Amino acid sequence: MRRGDFFVAALVVAAPGVVLPGCAWWSGENEERGRMCAAPVEGSEYCVSSGDGPGRAWLQAAANGSRPIEMWAEPPEGMTLDTLTSSPAEMEKWLGDIDETLGYVREMQRCAESYRASMAGRVRERLVSARIGQNQFLEQTPVDAVGLFEAALVSKANAEKEPLVAEIAADKLSMGAVQAVLDQVTLEVGPLSAAYATLVADFEAYRGTEPAESEAYTKFAADASKAALVELDGIEQSLLKTAQGASAAPQEMVLRAMKLSAEVAQFEVSSQEALAPHADFMTAHDAPNPDMTSSAQRSIHAMLGYVERRIRRSDRAAISLLFGITMRRQALQLLGESEAVRAQVVEAKVTKAEATFHESAEAQVLAFEKAPPLGVKLSIPYLAKRYDEVTAFLQMRPLCELPSTSWREKGCAAMRPHFKAAATYRATTLPGLVQTGITTMKAQGVGGVLLDAASAKLAAGDVKGAAVLHDAALRGAEGT
Repeated sequence: MRRGDFFVAALVVAAPGVVLPGCAWWSGENEERGRMCAAPVEGSEYCVSSGDGPGRAWLQAAANGSRPIEMWAEPPEGMTLDTLTSSPAEMEKWLGDIDETLGYVREMQRCAESYRASMAGRVRERLVSARIGQNQFLEQTPVDAVGLFEAALVSKANAEKEPLVAEIAADKLSMGAVQAVLDQVTLEVGPLSAAYATLVADFEAYRGTEPAESEAYTKFAADASKAALVELDGIEQSLLKTAQGASAAPQEMVLRAMKLSAEVAQFEVSSQEALAPHADFMTAHDAPNPDMTSSAQRSIHAMLGYVERRIRRSDRAAISLLFGITMRRQALQLLGESEAVRAQVVEAKVTKAEATFHESAEAQVLAFEKAPPLGVKLSIPYLAKRYDEVTAFLQMRPLCELPSTSWREKGCAAMRPHFKAAATYRATTLPGLVQTGITTMKAQGVGGVLLDAASAKLAAGDVKGAAVLHDAALRGAEGT
């Protein structure tokens, strides 16, 4: 199976090592394993042990709801964010589960709507939260001094006239202890350095393919715009193959980057712990504390961000082209029919569009009127998804502001009375709920840096960003 489709949504760096409460169905077997979960559009969640595979969760969700079905993976129950982001082994297990889950949606179910819902839902949100947690972890950990200290010792040992040689020779016990630490660090740094160099080379090669990818989409657009009806199927299949390749190509590299980031974080901690007993010795010999890992981490995160943005662009281009091909196919087919048939087709499409839009409008009204879900322990609402729902609802306002004779009027009439309340809710009520949640969690002594970041986002007017961080802190407090 191809690795990781989750960076379309996210990419980012890792996801919180947590599990969701309140699943409608969950097998308690193999609790040391992670979980694979599925949720139909109605909202209930169905989770199984990762050992059972994603198909079982999908079937549970499909039997109890309708598509699109969102799928995601969770680490073992009770595992904290810190444990996940600092453990390469646990990170690899969890990433493998995400890879298998999203691959199942893409390759077995072949459901584009479910695939998009999975990429943009909990997977993305957890990846964003874990990236923040990983950065927080690095900021709280002392900077590794091994690299520069080792360089200082080597250079001074080579210059035999330097006073450090005499001092080290006079203190054999300390030197032996420090040398043992340095030997171990050398063993650990070697593979990390090699992995990072390989990652950089692969990233440069991948980045160099972007012009050709853009040119391919441009050619597809030009070919489709002048293609005859019999030629459209071939163009469509070639486009799908290109889009799938563009999404899958960087995923193995993305997984390596995420694992390497976790390994670097773990190396930072372990090397600092090993050097801590020798801090006085280092100070006495003027060995400064260099920043050995943060630049590599920033570089890795920048690579991941580029991959995420590029895959998004590729997906948008492919979806737009596929839609255009579909419309051209229908238009060419209709041109071959009689005027009476064309009129009948138009009437049928208008009727169907009216019914579909009305159904969607009623669903949006119900979603707006429904209260957001609450955390079990703190009874604080989750607000990020709520923000998205209200924003999507308000995006219909310009279209429906005034009554009309359009096929949309029936749906607009259902939404129109609620637009004012929705605007007030997003502008006033939602920021207030975010602030209340931040205050409550801080009073409980949970959330830490995540809540500080949420407060900063809220003060800057970024309600969505504040809501995402608010929910990440709430999940940590709830242990989910």
